[in-house]
Amino acid sequence: MIHSGSRNLGLKVAKYYDKLAVELNEKWKSGVPKSWQLAFLPVESEEGKAYIREMNYCVEFALANRKLMMERVVEIFDNYYKENWDYGKMIGVFESEPMINIAHNYASLENHFGKDVWIHRKGATLAREGTIGIIPGSMGSKSYIVEGLGNPESFMSCSHGAGRMMSRTKAKSELNLGAEIKLLDDQGIIHGLRHVSNLDEATSAYKSIDEVMENQKDLIKIKITLTPLAVIKG
Repeated sequence: MIHSGSRNLGLKVAKYYDKLAVELNEKWKSGVPKSWQLAFLPVESEEGKAYIREMNYCVEFALANRKLMMERVVEIFDNYYKENWDYGKMIGVFESEPMINIAHNYASLENHFGKDVWIHRKGATLAREGTIGIIPGSMGSKSYIVEGLGNPESFMSCSHGAGRMMSRTKAKSELNLGAEIKLLDDQGIIHGLRHVSNLDEATSAYKSIDEVMENQKDLIKIKITLTPLAVIKG
């Protein structure tokens, strides 16, 4: 499983258009208080159209990144198995299934409850009926391959993962590095947790994935449960 996106490009696009929206909302006297942080761009405006184009570009750029990384990982496994097969170790044949791709920060025009509406999934993923998705746990917890049930009450969405119990900053300042390393070591998970700066994604920074999965049984059904063998944070 690979978790990566458009990185700095997406952030810059978001910040640029958010700043523009704030400026234009003040100019239009939109009536949306600035403190709400809900400045908007009309989708039919030139600024709105430009944002949607660039947002979709970032989504495609992120997918291109993940495809390239996934190809490299599959290539490494494939070469390892071929090499050992050639040496007569007969450890088996490596086979890979088609890539499952899930984006969890984007907006799309969809029809819900009889209306065409813009759905913004932030930390959420598409769960239409039959859609195959991924719900990742943390460094030291299970992850899941799931199938969407198409529940209209959630706008056909489900969670992206367990969700945080503490912010990145709080995790770095409050979690114990030794304890988090032991938590992974005790499970036999290969990892690169070496420094306090890595604690922002430590297991204890997240909610219980088991509880989260139990609470969304009406949104998805589990197809495959994955237990971590190794975790690499790049």
